[in-house]
Amino acid sequence: MKFDVTRFVKLALIFFGLLFLVCLWFGRRQPKPVSSPEGEKITVEDVEILLDALGVSISLSETNGTDQSQGDQETGDREDYLTYGQYEEICRQIGEEEWQLPHYEEKYEAEHGVLKQDWYEAFRILLAHLDTESSIWETTVFLLKVDREAGEAYTENGAMQGANPYRSTAFAENVFQEMKVYVQGNTLLTIVEVLPEEHELGSVWVMESTDGVLDCFYHQTVFQASISEKDGVSIPEREQIADLTFRDGRIIEAKERNEKIHGKLLRVSGEELEIEDYGVYRIAEEAEVYKLYGNLKTLQLADLRVGCADTDFVIHKDKIYACLVSEAQKADQIRVLLKNTAAGSDFHEAVKITVDGEQTKLRMEQMTIGERRTYRSENLTDKVLVEMEGSTRSDHAYRGAIECLRMEQGIVVVNELPLEEYLYAVVPSEMPASYPQEALKAQAVCARTYAYLYILRAGLPALGAHVDDTTAYQVYHNIGENVAATMAVKETDGMLLTYQGEAAGNYYYSTSCGAGTDVVSWQGGNGEVVPYLRGVRVSEADGTVGTGFDVESLRDEEAFRKFITTVHEEDLEKDEPWYRWIYRVEELDEKAFLARLKARYEAAPASILTKAEGEYYVSEPSGKPGKIKRIEVEKRGEGGIAQELTIEAEKATYKVLSEYNIRYVLCDRESAVRKQDGSETVPGMLLPSGFFVLDTVVEAGKDGESVVGYTLTGGGFGHGVGMSQNGAKALGEQGADYGQILSKFYPGCDVKDAEELRE
Repeated sequence: MKFDVTRFVKLALIFFGLLFLVCLWFGRRQPKPVSSPEGEKITVEDVEILLDALGVSISLSETNGTDQSQGDQETGDREDYLTYGQYEEICRQIGEEEWQLPHYEEKYEAEHGVLKQDWYEAFRILLAHLDTESSIWETTVFLLKVDREAGEAYTENGAMQGANPYRSTAFAENVFQEMKVYVQGNTLLTIVEVLPEEHELGSVWVMESTDGVLDCFYHQTVFQASISEKDGVSIPEREQIADLTFRDGRIIEAKERNEKIHGKLLRVSGEELEIEDYGVYRIAEEAEVYKLYGNLKTLQLADLRVGCADTDFVIHKDKIYACLVSEAQKADQIRVLLKNTAAGSDFHEAVKITVDGEQTKLRMEQMTIGERRTYRSENLTDKVLVEMEGSTRSDHAYRGAIECLRMEQGIVVVNELPLEEYLYAVVPSEMPASYPQEALKAQAVCARTYAYLYILRAGLPALGAHVDDTTAYQVYHNIGENVAATMAVKETDGMLLTYQGEAAGNYYYSTSCGAGTDVVSWQGGNGEVVPYLRGVRVSEADGTVGTGFDVESLRDEEAFRKFITTVHEEDLEKDEPWYRWIYRVEELDEKAFLARLKARYEAAPASILTKAEGEYYVSEPSGKPGKIKRIEVEKRGEGGIAQELTIEAEKATYKVLSEYNIRYVLCDRESAVRKQDGSETVPGMLLPSGFFVLDTVVEAGKDGESVVGYTLTGGGFGHGVGMSQNGAKALGEQGADYGQILSKFYPGCDVKDAEELRE
């Protein structure tokens, strides 16, 4: 048979064509090799940190799924990157099917490093399911400095300002960068993303500038930053304020601010401050306050000392950019706001000033807003006579200078004078000058310390005053100066009550019931304990000797009732009229009672609570509760003071917290207090004290029983914290010196000269 070449060629072409199609078909079924994606990859370290924060224990060194010791030969992936094989194993162990964690099998081979963005997409899902207490959160910070040895990163902005522990080693590689981070508690966990934006630090204190390195101080942090003129950046001089702009971890701009003025600070608010001889300046948003003497510190605007000339002010275009407190001045001058007591206001419509025989009448419409006039005698020992509308002061002659500032609301009158001379008019206004000299000395030390703290941090900075002349601070000029009180001030010149080397925040009151209380009582038992403001037995014998009572045992209702309804012979103030008293409300005016409750809610909503469904209380308006069914003291503090009062009505139950609010709500302004000497007086807004037991009168009506009246059996006059003035009197009469008196009421405190406290 003849061989057919043509037929053979055709069959061969058909065969190879079919073979090609088969190979093509099988080839398409095989997955194409995937290249490792470009971008920043997540490290094993960061993944382990985040899993640990979630409470997930997985050892990634045992879950490689591939030999990673030589890395990804194609892409050069380092072995400390999380591989996709490890990611898949994490998903498997956690149980990703329920949470629908993302898979990226079309994007990665098992040995490829996982991109940050993909990991954090999955991590946010884990976070939602595993962090049920929301302990891990994301925020933005700018990194100023990393202390590897201490394990702390110093951040500048956001909710994490200051030094915070950090975990990821990546923080040390990203100083002067703004970044999104994950945080748990106060610990920086990992960097989510380094942001490309520029970041400016406004008003940085440049301490030194040497060889292109700036030594800086900002937000309590000392740091170094490199700067180069080759980059076209001007280098600030040493000891100057500069605005520094950073990008990609380096300074790209430095703007020095070297225009300064120096003067006495007259007043400061959140928006502006006034400097003597220079006028009013607005405060720049980026303004900083630096204490440059002693230990370098960043301060708050409230720390600037009104009335002092201890600060340089860095200015630019009528704005303050920095305040440089350059020296420690004595806190020996005080500025007192003389209030318009007739109107209950800080402002006056008219004032009459007489100095060195010359009289001036000022009216607010005769002065321009911002105008300030100062009146001072040419003689140091002569005084300025000040007459204010409706004033009931017995003494109108003031030492020192009188400043009258016209503000929009009226004339502000401030008396500036030496602290010691201020006390000449405070001590007799706060304690009768007939009291023993040692008691007057104790009062002088307390009053001086109280004022000293307000000189350091003004109570009324926007008005240019440290304190005012009322009971809101210390009563001033209510009683004229007295030689005994003045001698007490002079004999304790400069002496302060101190605790652990710092001036102690002290308080005092008129009369104890035989026991004092702690400062926590002012917050309904929820405040911060102050070691030296604790309850004390105000008796000749401390503790339980001869009484069976101590301040802690008086928290018990039965023990306190027995204590307060008895006269204890060892109590220092047992003969004082206010030692024991009775307050009886014969007919309860429910409408007025609930109005007082509402008034205290509006003034202190966190202290007037309403019972919600269940057993917890919330702060909300009182509404219309109906008839009052029960009034009871539920909780007592040290010394037995009332801390919580429960008021149960038909439709609501209320809880009143703190002795002040309780005294306010239970005082009807009509019923009289009967003191133990038989005399009676109607209190104004408050009960004499919070030391009392309460007995209600309940009557049955058509709607059931309701409270129709109540009787309080109590003792003492005042808040009960710190020194009892009549207790000090009794100790003085027994021969105690002022140091012993102060030790009795402020345990753990010392008396030191103010000079010893200066920094």
